[in-house]
Amino acid sequence: MTQEEHIRLYRLMEKLNWFFHQEMHYLDRQTAEKTARECYPEIREFTYDILWNDLSKEAQERLLDEEESL
Repeated sequence: MTQEEHIRLYRLMEKLNWFFHQEMHYLDRQTAEKTARECYPEIREFTYDILWNDLSKEAQERLLDEEESL
């Protein structure tokens, strides 16, 4: 992962921590929708592109096997 990607991930985690830290944030529909719209694209990219590509082939295979067994 590049340094810029580390910074993006840190900022994403800050937003999610802010959101989940206060129950009133996720109980408020407008705040929840706004946070979801802002964060989901980053979550998706990190999950399926950046972090996935940083995993070894063995780890990728193990995760795929776990998904198949669900």
